[in-house]
Amino acid sequence: MKKIMVSGCGGKMGRTLSNYICSLKDYELVAGVDPKLSGRSLREVAVDAPDIKIAQTIKEGLASTKVDIVVDFTAPSVVVDNAIECLNNKTPILIGTTGISQENQKKLDELAKKNNTSIMIVPNFAIGAILMMNFAKIAAKFMKSAEIIELHHDTKVDKPSGTAIKTRREMLEATNRLNEENNQNIIPIHSVRLPGLVAHQEVIFGDLGQTLTIRHDTCNRDSFMPGVAMALAKMGTFTGLKVGLDID
Repeated sequence: MKKIMVSGCGGKMGRTLSNYICSLKDYELVAGVDPKLSGRSLREVAVDAPDIKIAQTIKEGLASTKVDIVVDFTAPSVVVDNAIECLNNKTPILIGTTGISQENQKKLDELAKKNNTSIMIVPNFAIGAILMMNFAKIAAKFMKSAEIIELHHDTKVDKPSGTAIKTRREMLEATNRLNEENNQNIIPIHSVRLPGLVAHQEVIFGDLGQTLTIRHDTCNRDSFMPGVAMALAKMGTFTGLKVGLDID
């Protein structure tokens, strides 16, 4: 049974994830990290969790018990430092936090390889969102004029979203235009932040006399959980960094 620590366990995604891990037979929630809840019981975020104290930092959490995998749902401002701490501890880390720059991704890849461990960054765990990105890659080969609209709740920090950035990058790669990635006029991304939204994205293609829209809507955070389970199963099976979740 793999032992899991959730970093950011007190957030909306962290609470959903903590409860979900407690329901899985192959995984055990053994630790949580959240500066705002440090010292309080993990049972406050997941009713079936052990009655242990939530740690204030990743370092403290790793020192408190044996951890096989860390899952991070925190913020762009701290996630890179969290990942470095895990990789230096040779503990695989699965990241759902977005907003990590290409430069930092490269550094984390090198560190993971140096320490013979794995790190996975998944911009969107929803299976439907992954299918949306795959469909957009196919459509981009036939309808090369496109724009992306991503819509999220008003508390989402990064803009544009990691899902939109990855969708655009894969569309450019599919059409051999990755060298134009810095030209924001090619497949522009439009960001919307409003209360009432969760996570939504549409890719609109235009061509002679026609349009095609590929859209995915996340109605609640439970939609991310099956993808998390798929990602957890892949952790430790590779060395270095992987970005995105492949559907096998």
